[in-house]
Amino acid sequence: MSKLEKFEVDCLVIGGGVSGIAIARELSLKFDNIFLIERNLQIAQETSSRNSEVIHAGMYYDHGSLKSRLCLKGKDLLYKYLEERKIEFNRCGKYILSSNDEESETLNNIYENGLTCGVDDLTYDNSLKSKYPFLHYKEAIFSPSTGIFDSHSFIHSLSRDFQSLGGNILLGNETLNIEQSSKGYEVLIQDKNTENQFVVIANVLVNSAGLNAVHIAGLINEGNNYQEEFVKGEYYIYQGKERLENLIYPTPSENSLGLHATIDLGSGIRFGPSAYVVDEIDYSLSSHQKSHFLSAVQSYWPNIKAEDLTPGYSGIRPKLKGVKDFVVDSGTVSDKQYVNVLGYASPGLTSSLALGIEVSNLIE
Repeated sequence: MSKLEKFEVDCLVIGGGVSGIAIARELSLKFDNIFLIERNLQIAQETSSRNSEVIHAGMYYDHGSLKSRLCLKGKDLLYKYLEERKIEFNRCGKYILSSNDEESETLNNIYENGLTCGVDDLTYDNSLKSKYPFLHYKEAIFSPSTGIFDSHSFIHSLSRDFQSLGGNILLGNETLNIEQSSKGYEVLIQDKNTENQFVVIANVLVNSAGLNAVHIAGLINEGNNYQEEFVKGEYYIYQGKERLENLIYPTPSENSLGLHATIDLGSGIRFGPSAYVVDEIDYSLSSHQKSHFLSAVQSYWPNIKAEDLTPGYSGIRPKLKGVKDFVVDSGTVSDKQYVNVLGYASPGLTSSLALGIEVSNLIE
């Protein structure tokens, strides 16, 4: 068997979703010789491109948690970046609705939690009845700093930043194995374009592989105890005549922020995501979930019918079993550092620029 070609780099980032690219962009200010590898043939093909494209304000997450910290900081950085780069966004605001007394209590908890976390622009707002008479609700809070944006252009802009700072992106390259040596992390990679295999030896290794991150964490460190949990979300496109100027969210459920109505930059309406645990990565929309989906929407938009909803797309959130927060886990093996980014689902897009800084600060 021929000996594999070996390349030495200062830093290797695994995963070309928004987290990997935001981290790589930030680390390219620290390292001259930095590579990012992505197993798909394009960047941001998985969780990063299958979501609601919402800029989250940060009222849902536990005070002091990584999600709370990164969302609040990330939101400010993101709006600033989008303005500077002239990337399309709409600070449209969102309403969160309760439909009964129990949900009104949850709504009040969200309001109070927002204040505790520093989201100081939330208001109770009852103007919805006149604005959207087709909605059914008991109470509503309004978040003016929630928005939507062109996440595709944003991620591609980060990727251009990274490359203009000297970073390199290898697409269609998959991590097969990771071993430690005195030289660093020896990462066995297969180029899916050519089937060739080669080894990258990295001083610093960052795992931000999204749906594959728990597997990669196990290759880096056999003591990794985190277990992945894939939560699937489906989206349907609304075909009716009503229009929205704001996002409409119900009170959140256990696995998600609730099945919400979002607008896109072209003012179309989509509903989603639903949330149910799956064992495998499969993006087809399941017809037997549609009735659950419909009844969830009807809780706040009662006159919607099944035929008003046409299948849109689905996404899968890379969550962790029994863990609500993001996990940024760092360690060293014979003085070479690794960082794992695990459970990086919503509000991952909003938090991405702050995540880059967080990871950079961990690396000596």
